[in-house]
Amino acid sequence: MRRLSSPEVATGFDPEAEQEVDFARYGRMLARRWWLVAVGVVVGVVIGFLTSLGGTKVYEATATLYLGQPYNPSATIAVITLQTNPSAVATFANAQAIDVKVAKVCGTKVGAFRKGISIQKIATTSTPTKATALVNPLVGLSVQAAKGKVATCAANALAREVVADIGTYPQSKIANYEQRVAADTTTISGLNAAIANPSTSGAILGTLYTRLATAQTDYSTYSQLLLFAKQVELPRVTIDARERQVSAQSSHNTVIIAALIGLILGILGALLWDRVVPRLTARNGS
Repeated sequence: MRRLSSPEVATGFDPEAEQEVDFARYGRMLARRWWLVAVGVVVGVVIGFLTSLGGTKVYEATATLYLGQPYNPSATIAVITLQTNPSAVATFANAQAIDVKVAKVCGTKVGAFRKGISIQKIATTSTPTKATALVNPLVGLSVQAAKGKVATCAANALAREVVADIGTYPQSKIANYEQRVAADTTTISGLNAAIANPSTSGAILGTLYTRLATAQTDYSTYSQLLLFAKQVELPRVTIDARERQVSAQSSHNTVIIAALIGLILGILGALLWDRVVPRLTARNGS
């Protein structure tokens, strides 16, 4: 059994009992003024609901970009280029010069969409390896604006600008491959015409067939590289943006927060009622 110290014996003070008495007193105060708590919650809900109704409505449009996976000229090893830089899309999309160009295309001002630009990486299940330079080849480019047409136009225009600026490496490869394929096509056509010419001698035919086989092999190689560059390496917009209306704030969260604030104020009012009201009454009566 715990022995009481002299102060406890003299005064009979028990901290636990005092705490129980305080909580009980507070409970009685809340029970007497329960209507204050209820009024606080109701007023909070009403204010929160009215506030949510006045929430600003904006439009959002999102374009999906495939960044492309660059490879070396023989398409055997993945390489690191501007496309593989994680911040490249956001850097170009938020560049002042590009935003001004997009604003002119969309017939609006830069300020109408610039603050609403955002970039989202689209999750991928692929596991990066030593031969994989690009981990997230898909990104979403979103624009929020007060007008739906502005959001859609700006998102699509920004997406086109971004893929054009980050895809200079595969674009150069494609131009080179197209020239090579065109040259091979011309060569093959000329050789076939020479072989089909009745006046072509047998001695020359052997040389022509050898040259034809070489040109056809070259054509097949660069045709495949061209297709690979266009389908795998070249960045592009895979899904065009379309506007949808969104709320600048959540009405549900606004009502809940306002109700909690009303609850707290109602509780404080109920606990302080017996102290504050008599003083105010005395002042008004004096």
